[in-house]
Amino acid sequence: MDAVQVLDRDGTVAPRSGGGPEEGVAVVALHEGCLRQGVGALRRTLGEALDSGCSTLVVDVSGVEHLSSVVVALLLRAKRCCRVRGGRVVLRGLGRDDLDVLHRTGLAPLFDIEPATR
Repeated sequence: MDAVQVLDRDGTVAPRSGGGPEEGVAVVALHEGCLRQGVGALRRTLGEALDSGCSTLVVDVSGVEHLSSVVVALLLRAKRCCRVRGGRVVLRGLGRDDLDVLHRTGLAPLFDIEPATR
């Protein structure tokens, strides 16, 4: 299993080529293994999701203990791309500490935040 997967809205693994995301939405699930692979792997995965033509990118961060500043920078880059397309970036499963950091830095309003389901 990949450390980062592009998922369709229903949670099934989306094909890596062709087809595009359902209803312009792509979901990327982050895991600790992804971050150990380096930022390049995450950059490529986010790029693949955005290249598929999605306007809304949902990033499930529930599998990551803490978001680094580099990951947040990549999410901001994705946000700019989605905004141009009339879409948005949704952060799903954000931990309390990361949510607090986003609020204190003034970045929280830039993302749509879905509460953790746990």
